[in-house]
Amino acid sequence: SPNPTLLPTEFINSCKVVFLIRDPTAAIPSLYRCFIPPLSAQTGDTMLDPTELGYREMRILFDYLRVKDGVAPLLIDADDLLADPEAVLRPLCDDLAMPYSSSMLEWPAPEDHAFALSLFEKFAGYHEDALNSKGLTPKGNGKKPAGPQSKEEMDDIWKSKYGSEGMRIIRGAVDACRDDYEYLESFQMRFA
Repeated sequence: SPNPTLLPTEFINSCKVVFLIRDPTAAIPSLYRCFIPPLSAQTGDTMLDPTELGYREMRILFDYLRVKDGVAPLLIDADDLLADPEAVLRPLCDDLAMPYSSSMLEWPAPEDHAFALSLFEKFAGYHEDALNSKGLTPKGNGKKPAGPQSKEEMDDIWKSKYGSEGMRIIRGAVDACRDDYEYLESFQMRFA
């Protein structure tokens, strides 16, 4: 079937694509911070558009590859990666037929940091936490965070942090991405 994505087929065929997903309940409030002061002054963006969040496009690419290759592409959840980076990267490296190294979990060299900063310069404000980190360290005693709270509890949390309008925008974006995320999540790699 024809390539339904914006990525050139030649490029797609030259890669082993690994998908990294994050629950929109966590991803979107984090992103929303970039659209309000003080970060909006750095990002230059003031409007969160759910159609630009990429969940639908990721699903389209995922399904295209699944049909083209006859097997689901590798897909990991960011919460699994953050809970126990080594437990995720070891089997991922095995599936990619590449050697695992604990050096993948850290980037202490100043030149690595400078290189990353140069690559993400045009995305100022969006990746500050990652750019200011020195590596991946397990969070939450190696366990994935508990499942999402109820819709009402999340709305209350967002309302207290971002006000009624912010909560409304976040809720709309989360709901717009939910089906695509849950579909992709059903294919994620499982870790012991």
